[in-house]
Amino acid sequence: MPITFTTKSYADITMLNDVGKIMLELIDFGHLVPGAIAAKDVNQALTNFQKNLANENDLVEEEGDQPLISLNTRAMPLLKLLNSAKENGNNVSWC
Repeated sequence: MPITFTTKSYADITMLNDVGKIMLELIDFGHLVPGAIAAKDVNQALTNFQKNLANENDLVEEEGDQPLISLNTRAMPLLKLLNSAKENGNNVSWC
């Protein structure tokens, strides 16, 4: 099942389950699906995500004939969603 991240101020971001769970681990605000981050905690989640993402060894995934895609590249839409939620004081949820 895919995981969809949602906030009021940004388009929904849908990731395949395995990538979505890695992102949840990097955010470090719970790994259960569904889940949520209150608006007051989004800044901490964003800080966790950026710090943990920087500590990764730029993991890549290979999908059959598709080119390798770095974890940093996969994380970019979710970083933008979290930044938007922070700037607009919105909650973030995923299901």
